[in-house]
Amino acid sequence: MRHSNEGDQVRLAGGSNSHAVLIGCGSYDDVELPHLPAVRNNLDDLRTLLTSPHNVALPEERCTLLRDVREPQKVGAALSRAASGVEDMFLVYFAGHGALDEHGLLHLLLTGSDTRLLGWTSLRFDLIRQTLASAPARNRVLLLDCCFSGRAIEAMGDTASLYFGQLEIAGTFVLASAPANTPARAPLGDRHTLFTGELIKFLRDGSAAEPELLTLGAAYRHTARVLAAKGEPRPQRCGTGTSDQLALAANTAFRGLTAEDVPERLSSAVGLGEAGDLSGALEALDVLAQQCGRVLGAHHELTLLTHRALAHAEGESGRATAAAARYGRLAEQLAAQHGPRHPDTLQARHEHARWAGIGGDAEAAADLFAELAVDASGTLGPEDVRALSCRWQHAHWLGVSGHPERAAAAFAELAENYRSSLGERHGDTRAARRNHAYWRDTAGPA
Repeated sequence: MRHSNEGDQVRLAGGSNSHAVLIGCGSYDDVELPHLPAVRNNLDDLRTLLTSPHNVALPEERCTLLRDVREPQKVGAALSRAASGVEDMFLVYFAGHGALDEHGLLHLLLTGSDTRLLGWTSLRFDLIRQTLASAPARNRVLLLDCCFSGRAIEAMGDTASLYFGQLEIAGTFVLASAPANTPARAPLGDRHTLFTGELIKFLRDGSAAEPELLTLGAAYRHTARVLAAKGEPRPQRCGTGTSDQLALAANTAFRGLTAEDVPERLSSAVGLGEAGDLSGALEALDVLAQQCGRVLGAHHELTLLTHRALAHAEGESGRATAAAARYGRLAEQLAAQHGPRHPDTLQARHEHARWAGIGGDAEAAADLFAELAVDASGTLGPEDVRALSCRWQHAHWLGVSGHPERAAAAFAELAENYRSSLGERHGDTRAARRNHAYWRDTAGPA
């Protein structure tokens, strides 16, 4: 069963060319380690999802289940066998206790692990990392539900360029249940551990706010949003290539995007950025913008609002040129609908010019702000703070683009405007005079 989603990159993993190894330890010989009875259900329910004909459709023999394993070498042998014959997706899942050694390195604890002999009796994470690195699969997926699982993100990130950086389309995706120094949660009496339970619920029940396929990126965004809302540790992730666009399940709740869905999804995506996950915000906003354009139309107000949020996220994540280009297209659309002097158009034009300058095209920024200053002054009035801001930016980018004498003249005029409207001692008046002096000195003698 194959589905398409947002473009050719998003697809459901192929069961006949994939292999999953599900490892879970719910009972422990070491009296210092509490039992985790929910781990058994984690394994059974994940296996049911992955072997379902409506999802990845893994054959039973390609979904290896290792329950309450005692010896690390047994896990190593199973991982090596599974990795060797995989072309599409190699997925490794672990649920159980995790521990850090005296060097801060992550170890996955097996049923027979002894915390006093950690290095000898546990599964070292760096061995799993090496197995993933050497696997011929186009996509490598690691799902960790254990204490300190965020250390896996650090470890994968430290060596990502070494192991995966030269692969063009292949990638690896790591989703960890908790930050590097935070315990994972397994509430007593619950069917699943906290993180895996939310992951299973998402993949099994789907979401009306998501597209037809539930990708790894969407699974991260969902679990991060839900767990953070509950006051629980936010899952961590890292990914290379297009691995985040690989889907593990068809969305059983899919009903097509409606205008009523957009505000919640937009708020959720923006929230990721505000929480520091700019990459996740970019992914969510990009998918939503494409869906809005296709379903609601390129000129729908919600489509334009989503593109505005995406442009802002692009700029904040260091992609100034992309932000400038998107704001430029947005300004053109708004001008066609509302006119070049409409407040929304003026704001988009302002951001277009600003990010063009930040992106390195100072000449373009100066020209754009010159045009914008005329329209803003004519619409808002020459003394309006927004119109004055456009003139200030025009003067600044004139200087940056190699015209210090023109910048000095523009700041001198601005200083006089500020003086007459705000007073001699106002901060903006003094700042304009300082800028005038700076660019005058930079220009040198006439």
